[in-house]
Amino acid sequence: MNNSHKISPQELRRRLINPKIKEKDLQEFLIIDPSSTNSFEPIIRVNPSTVNTTEMSNGGVLNGINRIAKERRQLQYRLTVNNPLFRGQKIVSEGDSWFQFPILLFDVIDQLFSPFDISPDYAIFSLGEAGDLLSNIINEDEITQAIEVENPEVFLISGSGNDLVFDGNLANFIHPFEDGRPPENYLNNEFYRFKDMIRQLYRGLYIRLLSRFPDLKIIGHGYDYVIPDNGVSLGRPMKKKGIEDPELQKAIMRVIIDHLNESQLELVNNVEMGGRAFHVDCRGEVGDNNWFDELHPNNAGFARVSYLFTEKIKEATGRS
Repeated sequence: MNNSHKISPQELRRRLINPKIKEKDLQEFLIIDPSSTNSFEPIIRVNPSTVNTTEMSNGGVLNGINRIAKERRQLQYRLTVNNPLFRGQKIVSEGDSWFQFPILLFDVIDQLFSPFDISPDYAIFSLGEAGDLLSNIINEDEITQAIEVENPEVFLISGSGNDLVFDGNLANFIHPFEDGRPPENYLNNEFYRFKDMIRQLYRGLYIRLLSRFPDLKIIGHGYDYVIPDNGVSLGRPMKKKGIEDPELQKAIMRVIIDHLNESQLELVNNVEMGGRAFHVDCRGEVGDNNWFDELHPNNAGFARVSYLFTEKIKEATGRS
């Protein structure tokens, strides 16, 4: 495509910030930087085949895509709840790229919130950003104000995956390869300290929100069995520890995912949660063939996960 048939960067930004343009109509203008595949914080570039990048000095990297995607969703939320025909449930969400993968994947929140329907089942005020650490999510605490203002029935949260793999962090949690060592024996003491830290972060957040908002229901989730694929987040950190067999890598990740899910299940089932905190267990739902990369389901995989959220929202609120 020659430049005369490409849109300008200015026109792309105009379309990106327009909440009335569907994300599927924006996807042809964006691509993922190959260097950031298999990362919880993907780098989004403009597509030089459809956008005239000659005016861009940053190599086509779309700065602020997290902010733009977040603003789009919040504008779509506002248009939805202000529509007199809306009879659905109000929800606030916060989290990582399973809840906010900008534009190019239809993540969990995209699957749940259909702002172009006449009267969608849910209106979701999204605070999520790809790459967010759970510790940052809780320390920055946009959550309390959003719940106070929007008065949702449900708060959804997705976190801890980036904490696990950020900057090759996974290698710090596993022992080096040893012939004959079973997968469950690869986790070291650093991992168990990490698991306890994540549990305490969630516990502190849940107790604080439940005590302040007595009618609120909280729904968190665990990740499905991710599949290492020589990526920067899983495969390569394992190789650094001498763990090169793909099946062993996969088995170790299953053990890690089991630990994190079981820890969350124990937390929400604790009496101190008062039956108002819930866990979506995604294990086995995506399967082996519905992954976009090492860390994210593809659209079909996210659709399967979002169904679990729909059922859990019904369970939590008693509404069909």
